[in-house]
Amino acid sequence: MKNKATKSIICFCRWTRKNYAVFNSLGKQIKIGVLATSLSLVTLSAQQASAEANTAQASEREHEDNPVPIDEVTVTGDKALAIAEPARVVALISRDDIKRAAVQNIQDLLRYLDGADVRTRGSNNVQADISLRGGTFDQTVVLLNGVNITDPQTGHYSLDIPLNLEDVQRVEALQGPGAWRFGAATYSGAVNIVTSAPDRSAASAGLTQGMYGYRAYSASGSFAARSLRAAISASKSRSDGYATNTDFDVDNVYAQVRYATRKSGVLSAQVGYQSKDFGANSFYTPEYLQQHDRTRTLLSSVRYSVEKGRWGLSASLYHRQHYDRYELFHANPPEWYAGHNYHRTDVAGGLAQLTRLDKLGTSAAGFSYRYEHIYSSALGEPMQEPIAVRGEDGSNAFYTREKRRDHFSAFLQRTLHVQKLHITLGVMAAGNNEFGFRAYAGGNVAYDLSAAWQLGASANNDYRLPTFTDLYYKVGSYRGNPSLKPEEAVTGELTLRYRRSSWRASASAFYRYGYRIINWRLNPSDNLWYSQNITNVATSGVNFYAEHAPLRRFFKKIAIGYSYLYAMPGDGEETASYVVEQLSHRLAVTLQHGVWSKLYASWHLQYRQRAGSYKPFNADAKTYAEVTPFEPSYLCDLKICWEDERCSIFAEATNLLNLTYLDFGNIPQPGRWVKAGIVVKF
Repeated sequence: MKNKATKSIICFCRWTRKNYAVFNSLGKQIKIGVLATSLSLVTLSAQQASAEANTAQASEREHEDNPVPIDEVTVTGDKALAIAEPARVVALISRDDIKRAAVQNIQDLLRYLDGADVRTRGSNNVQADISLRGGTFDQTVVLLNGVNITDPQTGHYSLDIPLNLEDVQRVEALQGPGAWRFGAATYSGAVNIVTSAPDRSAASAGLTQGMYGYRAYSASGSFAARSLRAAISASKSRSDGYATNTDFDVDNVYAQVRYATRKSGVLSAQVGYQSKDFGANSFYTPEYLQQHDRTRTLLSSVRYSVEKGRWGLSASLYHRQHYDRYELFHANPPEWYAGHNYHRTDVAGGLAQLTRLDKLGTSAAGFSYRYEHIYSSALGEPMQEPIAVRGEDGSNAFYTREKRRDHFSAFLQRTLHVQKLHITLGVMAAGNNEFGFRAYAGGNVAYDLSAAWQLGASANNDYRLPTFTDLYYKVGSYRGNPSLKPEEAVTGELTLRYRRSSWRASASAFYRYGYRIINWRLNPSDNLWYSQNITNVATSGVNFYAEHAPLRRFFKKIAIGYSYLYAMPGDGEETASYVVEQLSHRLAVTLQHGVWSKLYASWHLQYRQRAGSYKPFNADAKTYAEVTPFEPSYLCDLKICWEDERCSIFAEATNLLNLTYLDFGNIPQPGRWVKAGIVVKF
């Protein structure tokens, strides 16, 4: 222990949760150099904001003998009020992984997430769908610092997140359902993107250039005082496109502020804005090559948390607005073309949670409300009076339809720790103004086989509401269905985890039975796709992940992950899309190593075999060929970087082998794409 000039600041070099650890009893601001960490998706704390965006909360016993070095951070605290769920499977992309990845945006970064399936239409943060454990893109919840920003219009827009990659501290993924305390129903899982809170006043600027006219600019600044932290960043990226009508222009602005005192608690806020204009060649149908999309996203949230003795309270409010102008013809439209589609969704809500720590564990209760509304020229129910689309010219720029939904949920959760046994039980009541109320329950059990090994099991059920697109979409060959019902599923899972020193490994197997699954099915009689509640889909899979991260070796990290998924749809559902297009095999290998002095290299290799098939489209003949299975893809990314405290210079290549591959039918992905850049810190 080393005393600073200010008496309330105490500095530690290492910290664990041993019985003799003094952190929980000091009641002061603590500066930590090495902290045993776990993840905020599996550890909830009423004092979580004391360390939010700085570090994850400490796990109950997982790293007692193996503390993990992290960047020096400052936290405040009395006692951590945690709800640990040790039986759950969580994947993580750390800050070091982000710096070494051959990516420039959130969308491409998520490809590195173990067990995740990221299907790209447009490259470089233009548009992508993310799914976990064989679910669809609408069955995965996306969170930003714990705030549910999932788009109710369609999951295609859930990754419209206004962040510069430098803003991101880590990415977490909870595999499977049960993230009720975030006010969200997570049918197949949740992805939480956690931003960095500044620990000092600083500034940086970056420039990147690459093939296909790619250029990116970024700048950020931060301020840090004893109780106040603030940061702002801005970025711009553009490209001429790797093929016809694949150009893009993306702008991001993001700011956050945090005020914390030991007595008064923590108040934090964030606000972000994103603008995208991009060519959407064959995005939704291969029959029209001049599709174009323009989106705008504005989000904000405020959160307050306080901890008094064994009690903790947290509350948050949030809002997200998303605007979309979809053009079937960007230029020279035919006479029959009625005009573009316009959509504006507004999502607002609030969450409140109360926790109490006792000798056996933690109890928690929470309540959430979420408002969803859409104005549209195509989705929803007819309006009595059309509303002009703000910022658009032309006689056809009107919202003629709208729809509103209100969601309520409340949960109770209890976690017990009895020697080596850990038990979590929870129940949630969730309701909607259209679909009524239902109750959901789940539980996790874990047993410490030794200091390094842990065996766990869990069972949960959850649900997913139809999106506005599922209900009302009617464009081209697709027809929505206003009579859709929510889909539900029951999931069981077994896990085995190992953690000791610089080694970490996990193995898991799960089975999910879903019923009334929402999906698009092709009707051969009229060759149209209809949104329907498929009778059932049974999905099973296994996942294995292992990594070795020595601190002072030539190899900085070696990791391998493999997942296998199998989905069995109901009889006659082979003509359904998405549900049976999961990655049946995914093998990923990561290798990070030094080259010389401050120069290092990072390799990421993936083998992916997608289930399902598609019909290749002949643009010249305007005809579809016979059904064709997806071919396996082999991807290799490489980043070489020289870095010191003030500057980093890098070169990277994605799809280094320049292979042709598809994430969606009839949308070829980019070949080799080389970029180089520099980031200067002030």
